[in-house]
Amino acid sequence: MEKGFSLYFKNIIYITILSFIISCDSKKELNGTWIGAYSYSDNLKSSFKSPIRVIVNFDEDKYLSRSFKYDYRSENNIEKGNLTFNGKKIIYDSNNKKNDIIQSLNNDSLIIKGFKGSNNSVYKKLDNSLKNRSKDIQLTGKSFQIRSGKNVDTLNFVSDSLILSNSDKSRKPGTKWERIKQNGFDILFMEMNVPLLIQEKIDDTIYLKGLYKKVINFKLIELKRMPTTVHHQ
Repeated sequence: MEKGFSLYFKNIIYITILSFIISCDSKKELNGTWIGAYSYSDNLKSSFKSPIRVIVNFDEDKYLSRSFKYDYRSENNIEKGNLTFNGKKIIYDSNNKKNDIIQSLNNDSLIIKGFKGSNNSVYKKLDNSLKNRSKDIQLTGKSFQIRSGKNVDTLNFVSDSLILSNSDKSRKPGTKWERIKQNGFDILFMEMNVPLLIQEKIDDTIYLKGLYKKVINFKLIELKRMPTTVHHQ
């Protein structure tokens, strides 16, 4: 009887220690800066994945989240506070009213379960190599040709929140945009586009990377003056 109880007690201690180690390892994987890549639903067969324009930093028991303030899904574009994490669930602050269920977590990818398999969110961990390596990159008041593969367009940053695009003149008054700097990362959020990380500027070209289902390379080539042919009433 005593041997059986001793073995049972040892197993409980072993499981407790193992769970603690796994939890610590999971917290190490969670720590860092993550950016939203895309969302998907288990019950939809469509290959389209909706971009997520959110950046969040986890630092032990604290978090800071910033989302695109012009996103229709954004209720509060800046959130920060305390969290607890047990390897399977992130509970924000102490009221336990908000939590995220982790579907999977590894060194570079985090998937958060949506309600009943809808709007599952995929985040990508940002490596330090993706930080902006240039200073004083200005966008407002300037015009750029944007290139990604064979896709080419002209973007006119007419204010600190509005872009006029040559390819989409139907959006009135234009396309909303926001630039967010967090932990050395320089992010460009635009309506109808994937999150873009500003990498560096060489001569008249700004190099960016978009994070989606895979990494997409972009270039912003500065035009000498803003075209006067694009007008939105």
